[in-house]
Amino acid sequence: MSSEEEYKSILRRYLPLSAVDPIYDYIVANGVRFHIKRQRTSKLGDYRMPQPRHNYNEISVNSDLSPHLFLLVLLHEMAHLETFKAHGRTVQPHGHEWQRQYRDLLVAYFNGGHFPNQIYPLLKKYTARIPLNRAAGNELERKLKEIDNPGTEKELLLKDLPLGSRFRLKSRPQTVFLSIEKRRTRFRCSDQATGRAYLVSGDAPVELA
Repeated sequence: MSSEEEYKSILRRYLPLSAVDPIYDYIVANGVRFHIKRQRTSKLGDYRMPQPRHNYNEISVNSDLSPHLFLLVLLHEMAHLETFKAHGRTVQPHGHEWQRQYRDLLVAYFNGGHFPNQIYPLLKKYTARIPLNRAAGNELERKLKEIDNPGTEKELLLKDLPLGSRFRLKSRPQTVFLSIEKRRTRFRCSDQATGRAYLVSGDAPVELA
């Protein structure tokens, strides 16, 4: 087996099959060192721009993601690479320049047949304007999880709970919070052990305490 086929055989374990060839070509064309990582609670993926000690682009994505979500996260990181190529270090990591690159990649890969047609309304809502619609982006992620994993129990989100509920964040299960007040897309909550107040996204996955 050639090194190209061996590399593609690894990509096939994680990506939608239709996306393997274009992603492989992108990795090779841009000299990307691509790493598939174990689950990280702090992030789903990462991009590191070239530095004096490593003069190459580096992208990592978590291995525990479903195929279409894996592709979505990978496109997020590729957009960082494209932004670096166009603007260097002169722009904000998730500023308008990155958002345009990400939108263009999402649309191109959807039009290329690498995402299911069911997500079109959400994708259109998400990419309709800059800045991108963050709530629609979170909904898009959840929809891709549902499509890739049919029959799994729907994730409970903070916005699904009535005010006054006690809950734990999936990303911080050791802490019990109380939801106090809704503020647009976020909720003011208090840490029940310390009394400290926090603003938490309504799209945060939670479990009742």
